[in-house]
Amino acid sequence: MQIFMRYVHIVSAVSAVGGLVFLSVCLSPATRLLDDGFSDTWMKMIRHRFHRVVWISIGGLIVSGIYNWAMLAGVYKAMGPVGGAIIGTKVLLAMILFTVVWLGSSGILKPKAAQMINLHLAAVIILLASVLRYYRLEHLQSLIGG
Repeated sequence: MQIFMRYVHIVSAVSAVGGLVFLSVCLSPATRLLDDGFSDTWMKMIRHRFHRVVWISIGGLIVSGIYNWAMLAGVYKAMGPVGGAIIGTKVLLAMILFTVVWLGSSGILKPKAAQMINLHLAAVIILLASVLRYYRLEHLQSLIGG
């Protein structure tokens, strides 16, 4: 089950962040070549469809994240303040990212602004996940005397 949940977590993150990078770096700039009316309609349609992917990904991240956190709670606790600080910051930033997705999809925040905010939040969350994994493996290795 743990391997499956890790898989769900990674696939969900890759789908959401990969799509966000594609929208921001490739698709949005390319639409500048289109007529304004067509470009706006085109991007609204794409964002609408992409939001489905994002919400499914968010669901996958929440379920698998809670499961993974529960399974590794003892390891994070044993890591001391560093483990708690990193996982806590990662979860807080993820919650902010989910809120920005909601604000963008509900029209409260401009889609372009939501895209840019979430692109930066996602980059920091991925960095924190990498750091957390490194420290977790280092901690486990020190326990087994390696």
